[in-house]
Amino acid sequence: MTRLTSSQAMRASGSAIGHLGAITVIVPDRSHVALASVFRDFFISLDQFTNAEHPRDLAVYTLEGCPNPGPSYWQGRTIVFWSDFHTRWQFTAKQLRRAHQLLRLGQRSVLIGGGVFALCQSERAADCPVAVHPNLRFVAHELGLNCVENGAPFALSDRICSATSIFAGLRLFLKLLEVEMGGFSAAAFGDYVGLEVAGEPFHSKQEHLIKRYSAGDRFIADCVAVMLEHLEYPLSITEISDQLGVSSRQIQRRFSERLGVGPLSVYRSLRLERANQLVRQTSYSIPEIAAATGFGTTSNLVRSFKKQFGTSPSDTRAKQF
Repeated sequence: MTRLTSSQAMRASGSAIGHLGAITVIVPDRSHVALASVFRDFFISLDQFTNAEHPRDLAVYTLEGCPNPGPSYWQGRTIVFWSDFHTRWQFTAKQLRRAHQLLRLGQRSVLIGGGVFALCQSERAADCPVAVHPNLRFVAHELGLNCVENGAPFALSDRICSATSIFAGLRLFLKLLEVEMGGFSAAAFGDYVGLEVAGEPFHSKQEHLIKRYSAGDRFIADCVAVMLEHLEYPLSITEISDQLGVSSRQIQRRFSERLGVGPLSVYRSLRLERANQLVRQTSYSIPEIAAATGFGTTSNLVRSFKKQFGTSPSDTRAKQF
């Protein structure tokens, strides 16, 4: 039996079945429905990070409550079978037939925690390597599942992927997103939601977008770091260049080449992002926020804020309550 490496499986599955699109999460009972909100939060964050025009379609059902609209509905969906890893998911014969049907119909299946038992008695059970939590490994072996032996938190194999827990499942989704976003952008999103890079500081959305569109340009990152240190009293490009020991012309050229905009536009976006955070998350007055983000006067802040976000700081704050 040939087993795919992670990278080989990514290439095979990505070319064969496309990107992560609509997602249906199947859970064993109603108690899991609320807990499955972690998947919803993950994909909402992804849509926000990528500025998606339309949110991904994500639904959570039990097998009994799962709709049956016909094969065409399922063909473009990723179907996630998830339960916790503390106890085995006990499928009835009827539930198992329905699970096998969905495994055949879906674009991709992701089995998380006790969700691996959806494979029991399936024709794929013996030849599909699955990542199984140690709590479930013994019974999984007894039921004929092909458990990966290296203790990996997740496994990729053709159209069926698996993860040992809900947390490993999120890391698995990051791996699958490499097909959709590219490795660099998927890693940046992982950093953004705190999943991928242990010990690294969290960064703002604007920082991640700059990093993403500049392809990790170190020169631009150094410029942005200086800007972030001086949001209250913005520096001129000449002052930034003096701090970095480069010419202002170099800064202008690099930002234009990598980002398609000048450094002052990026600087303004960083200051407006901070202003938006202060409006939404603090009780500072609008004049105080204008001063703290280098806009000086309320009118300057309001004008730039409305241009950037389509609404005033006061209206934005009112919607928070």
